[in-house]
Amino acid sequence: MRRQTYLVRKGARYHFRRRIGQLGINHPITIALNTSDPDEARLLARRLAVRWDEIEMGMVRQIERGTLTLNQIDALMRQGMEEELAHATRHLTAPIGAGLPVPNGYHKILEAAFRIVARVPDDTEVIDETIIATELDDSWTEQEARLLRTALKLYVTPMYVSRIKARSALDQFECPVNDGTIGEARSQLLRGHAEAHRRAGLLDTREVQRSGRGVMALVDDTIVGRAFLEERGEPETSTVSNPSSSAAASSHPESIYAKPSNVKFSEVIGPLLEKMEKERGWKNDYGQRRSACERAAWICGDKPLCDWSAHDAEYFAEMLAQFPTNYKWGRLNESGNMATPFDKSRIPPVKPGKERKPRTINRDLSILQTISARLSKTHWKLKYGGGIEVDFGEYMIKVEDDPDNPDRMPWTPAHLRTLYGLPLWQGGGGSLARLKTPGSLKVWMDAAYWVAIIGTYTGASREEICGLEVDDFNFECEVPYLVIKKNVLRGLKTLNRNRVMPLHPELLRLNLQGYINAVSTENIEVKGGMPAFPELYDDSAKRSAEGKEAPKIGGRQFYSIAWSFIVDATHAVMALPETRDGKKADFHSQRTYNQSVLASPDVAQSIIDRHMGHASEGTGPRIYNRRALALGEALNLKERLTIMMREMPDVTSHVPRQEKPNLLALNKRSRVGSAPGRRAKQNFCK
Repeated sequence: MRRQTYLVRKGARYHFRRRIGQLGINHPITIALNTSDPDEARLLARRLAVRWDEIEMGMVRQIERGTLTLNQIDALMRQGMEEELAHATRHLTAPIGAGLPVPNGYHKILEAAFRIVARVPDDTEVIDETIIATELDDSWTEQEARLLRTALKLYVTPMYVSRIKARSALDQFECPVNDGTIGEARSQLLRGHAEAHRRAGLLDTREVQRSGRGVMALVDDTIVGRAFLEERGEPETSTVSNPSSSAAASSHPESIYAKPSNVKFSEVIGPLLEKMEKERGWKNDYGQRRSACERAAWICGDKPLCDWSAHDAEYFAEMLAQFPTNYKWGRLNESGNMATPFDKSRIPPVKPGKERKPRTINRDLSILQTISARLSKTHWKLKYGGGIEVDFGEYMIKVEDDPDNPDRMPWTPAHLRTLYGLPLWQGGGGSLARLKTPGSLKVWMDAAYWVAIIGTYTGASREEICGLEVDDFNFECEVPYLVIKKNVLRGLKTLNRNRVMPLHPELLRLNLQGYINAVSTENIEVKGGMPAFPELYDDSAKRSAEGKEAPKIGGRQFYSIAWSFIVDATHAVMALPETRDGKKADFHSQRTYNQSVLASPDVAQSIIDRHMGHASEGTGPRIYNRRALALGEALNLKERLTIMMREMPDVTSHVPRQEKPNLLALNKRSRVGSAPGRRAKQNFCK
């Protein structure tokens, strides 16, 4: 019988065998099909494969963190505190009624009330007396206890902060929204309300009065801490674990920071980035964040953290805009221009076309704003008040999209037909001569052949396609499809990028199935997975003749050894579309092309969002639209495939089908070489 994915035969009976790769379960699961009929077995395997993918993808979405991080807990607690503090001190700040007396025990009662409702769900009708009793001790009078019970019935009810309000508060964070995080957010907001009344009772203390900041002093943790010690009659003590921190504080008595430090900005960049990358799950940006921080340190003089101020953020933004895009920065204090101190008189003049774009400036400012926000909790924490002193975000440039001058030009059907008219798809030479036409024509299949075509008909990104595994393709079903999911080769930009894509008939006509079958027989594994394009990951293919290992893998490797040559050869035949500032269509422009050709008045936006892996806007499409789960993935794939066939131009009809895929040696695959008369690496797209 023909090769059937996931179908195995044991004796005379057939079984369905598959792994749950996304959940880290590598042990195969086998399901007996209880049949010896090959036709019936194939039919059952197809149905099980589709249902398996539906269940597996649903499980991944459900496995989410149900708790908040310490930073999120702190932010929510402070949000609740500052919100309630405005109510707790309104008798002093409101224009009408200012100075009115506060009833005895007012803050004490409300503080306890908020702590009590934080322990019960928001839909609790009657609070158990045992919970109320936890807040009552010998210091409470009978009248205060009675007022507490009255407040819990009439004012501070469990619905004072509802789950809806807590869910809304979570929108400021990039975290899962589920029952666990919503409940925790509600509890932290109520804790903040209780803390507000706890602090409001300190208004008359000497520390708060001496600060001269009035109600705003209650936001400063340092002042509040001393005020609590004063209220309890305890002497102020200080425990300093780092002697250098104490010395720094004493040597900067006039500093605006609560914990001034003599440590240089450049010295905290590395440890801070490593810590934030682990906490936030940042992907590798190949040194972009570190470079932005080093540029700021260089331009601003790499001075101690205690000497930085709001002026430095403004100065950095002003200076950065004066550098040309081709400026060679180097490494701070090590190499290039940043090996010596910054001198603005040495900034080279900006030639036409080399101006630094607002988006590029904003990228650096955004990175630095994230760093500044973290430092504002430690070395840049203000002595008085909250907020961020070194506010890089204040100088970000507002960028408005110009419909007549987009940031990226899409490919056109004519350019794509030119692309697939190159010898690589029509018949050319072997390794490093794929774009040249020798005497005998031959078409080789590998990443160079398939990645661009899959991008044309799916709109998937370069990294998504280059990171596909053999098991991500399913041809033995009613609607052949591929699955884009996180695997051992690469992650996904967002959860919305996790999707099932129907295969366009042109991909099947060009024998994508034959290629995948041929690669699967090679049984080349990388990190426990079987890549569809092994030459982009395999160690033997990554090493040069001198034995040096190439630093690039996946999509970056594909760009380096194949795409840059392919797009250069296309440009030589037909000039690529480009923006006003000369940016030519690139691989990512295929996503722009897909979005554009599908944007027909007859195509629902939700279909386009699903195709592109974008988050839909609105509660209905984003939360309640589960068409594939309601009606089945097969029907959903059929509908999407019909739309793709109707709306997408056929740009590969002139590419001949290869009945038997031709494969080069692994270390020769996808190494394209320049087109005749071209030197792509030295004169790219000129």
